[in-house]
Amino acid sequence: MMLNLFRKFKEGFLKTQKDLWSGLAGLFSKKLITLDENVPLEIDFASFSTDNLNYGAAAACLKKYGAFKEADSYSKEAGLSPSSYAVSESSAQAKPQNSQEEEVFELKQNSGNYNAVLTLKELTSIIDGILSGEKKAAFDTETTGLDTQKSELAGFSLCTENGKAYYIPVLLPGGMFAPETISRDDCIKQLERLFCDESVTIIMHNGKFDLKVLHTNGMHCEVRCKIFDTMIAYWLLDSDAQGKSPYSLESLAEKLLHLKGIEFTSLVSKGQTFADVELDKAVPYGAEDADFTWQLYTLLSNKLKEEKLEDLFYEMEMKILLILTKMETAGIHLDKDALKEYSVFLAEEIKKSEEEICREAGHEFNVASPKQLQTVLFEERKLKATKKTKTGYSTDSAALEELMDTTDDVLPGMILNYRKIAKLQSTYVETLPLLTDAASRIHTSFLQTGTATGRLSSRDPNLQNIPVRDENGRRIRSAFTAEKGTVLISADYSQIELVILAHLSGDENLRNAFINGIDVHKSTAALVYGISPDEVTAEQRRFAKTVNFGVMYGMSAFRLASELKISRTEAKDFITRYFETYSGVKNFIAQTIRTAEEKGSVETIMGHRRTIRDISSKNKNLAQAAQRVAVNTPIQGSAADIVKKAMIDVNEALEKKGSPARMLLQVHDELIFECPDDEKTVAETTALIREKMENAVKLSVPLRVSIETGKNWGLFH
Repeated sequence: MMLNLFRKFKEGFLKTQKDLWSGLAGLFSKKLITLDENVPLEIDFASFSTDNLNYGAAAACLKKYGAFKEADSYSKEAGLSPSSYAVSESSAQAKPQNSQEEEVFELKQNSGNYNAVLTLKELTSIIDGILSGEKKAAFDTETTGLDTQKSELAGFSLCTENGKAYYIPVLLPGGMFAPETISRDDCIKQLERLFCDESVTIIMHNGKFDLKVLHTNGMHCEVRCKIFDTMIAYWLLDSDAQGKSPYSLESLAEKLLHLKGIEFTSLVSKGQTFADVELDKAVPYGAEDADFTWQLYTLLSNKLKEEKLEDLFYEMEMKILLILTKMETAGIHLDKDALKEYSVFLAEEIKKSEEEICREAGHEFNVASPKQLQTVLFEERKLKATKKTKTGYSTDSAALEELMDTTDDVLPGMILNYRKIAKLQSTYVETLPLLTDAASRIHTSFLQTGTATGRLSSRDPNLQNIPVRDENGRRIRSAFTAEKGTVLISADYSQIELVILAHLSGDENLRNAFINGIDVHKSTAALVYGISPDEVTAEQRRFAKTVNFGVMYGMSAFRLASELKISRTEAKDFITRYFETYSGVKNFIAQTIRTAEEKGSVETIMGHRRTIRDISSKNKNLAQAAQRVAVNTPIQGSAADIVKKAMIDVNEALEKKGSPARMLLQVHDELIFECPDDEKTVAETTALIREKMENAVKLSVPLRVSIETGKNWGLFH
């Protein structure tokens, strides 16, 4: 009994002690967080206030870091419309090359002296004035759509001085009540006086679009005027510009002119075209575009001269613009029946793939649903997830490829194969036939400003992404056919990027392989493994090929190990031996990185410059990524230079010869031509193409071209 009393007393004492300490701790914590209002201060808080807050600068800063809602709020405080704040480049030269600091300006709503031209006499007078004056004019079209093969010319604008421009309507709403306009044919005849005169300079923004529209609407004369495209001019000055649509007319007007233009959506409602816009609204919008283009020209033409980029601009990019216009206008014939047949086959393959996946999973589910796939992979099959998203764990291609490498489960690979087939079906097989014209020809668009390296890209449709190395891709390319009585010619540069690496690095081992016409991958394997070329196995050649191309992209030992399915130690050892063999390549990489760090940019063999923004970043990952870009750009960009130069030389030679052959496509290092199908013409054309392509530039190693002929694209390579 005494023992029990003692225990109760002890428990009560300890509890009381615990409560006491808890109370003291609580009081102490309260004291710590309580503000002392009696601290003596000798500060005039009024001195920290201002009546002149720069809301525009704050808005631009907030926009830069993605706080768009707050940015719009601050822009309203500044008396600006939402998103109407911009950055100037006027002081860029005074800042360090790698500085990401930006000077902020408030935008002004644009206004100008803009007038409508409604009579042929007045339009003729304006054209006469241009031809008798400086022979320069900014030009812009307004259309009924974005499809240049079908769109009608709704109107166009002309400008020859800052703040003053004319809009010439061709189509207006209102029927019999609409103001009378100049006929389209009369407008085209007047415009031909400018575009077909080689002494005239026509300034446009995205001029290829305007030229194709004019062709569709009846202008068939040879364009002989000098073209100045402000979009391409700015791209040449800053090929790695950031932001949404950084090369659009609206973006450049805000960024360089600090002017806010009229929004297209404020004039044209859903379901309408520019032909539905009343004259009093069409005039300021249309004329403003030409005015902006003229003002950009005055800035950019001087900048090109300062940066010594005029030759590259006029002799390469502007000539390529005209060639691409012709290529896009011509298009290439598509065998829709072949794709229809292939579509049936692919539909069966997709269905079969879905059934196999569901059978492997043990039950039916929607294979195309990421959510349901998450459940199957990570809950039912207990696979270790990698990347997390807002809706669960990622099932994108990168995540599935990682699962393939880290598990023995066959399902990730099956899903990837299913997606590959489904993408081919939806992106190409079903879609391409819908994009043809009445003659079953398909017209892609080539973008000169689509890459920072200078390579041309393709869209609507993208014909450069059709798989090359598998049967599915070959079947799709086989649907691109020669018209009756013609044949296709494919001219493809052989390993052009490695050739350029050999030239730029000056590495003797690499140069000798190309000079002597040796299989460069087999040569690399022989040198690295210390064996004769005859002893090189297929696997050793594959290893060497992977490294030969990977070194241009800064391939790490980890990446090489992953691609070749070897240990990281083996991969590291192979890369070490590679650089011992090709010490010139190692030196080239080091020197290129040093140059990028010193100058903040790198150049191609023809002077195309690319800014390397993060080359001096303190963030190791950003700096390493920038180094890879710095090394790859002179190689890939120089390849782009050579292909463009070859296109210009071949085109000029074909025109001089009066050849009926014509260039249709450019896909990476390959050019596709259409040529009359007779033995003599084909032989002469292939000889001309080879001679011009292999001599487009003179390198320390030879350029070699592989040429094939056939009735469809799928027969090549």
